Amino acid sequence: MLLILANLLNAYIAYAALMTQPQGTWDDHTLTGIGFASELVITLSIIIELLTLVPVRRRNLSYWWLAPPPIFLVAGAARLRYIEHTYPLGHGG
Repeated sequence: MLLILANLLNAYIAYAALMTQPQGTWDDHTLTGIGFASELVITLSIIIELLTLVPVRRRNLSYWWLAPPPIFLVAGAARLRYIEHTYPLGHGG
């Protein structure tokens, strides 16, 4: 049950990170929020994957439980990379 809730939380944060759009290069608050959410998705994905390894190795859960965390990790890393590439720091920052 804990893994289901953790994956749902990660999915919610990933959705927020992917769907939030800044209004422009000057929108530092939104860009910071997207960056934080993306880094949080990456961190949670690693933690959830490590927590999932134990029951999978004991054969209490099937191997498909290992699939969602890497998918969210790639999504978070791709969004973070996209934001860094598309909205580079300007003169002020």
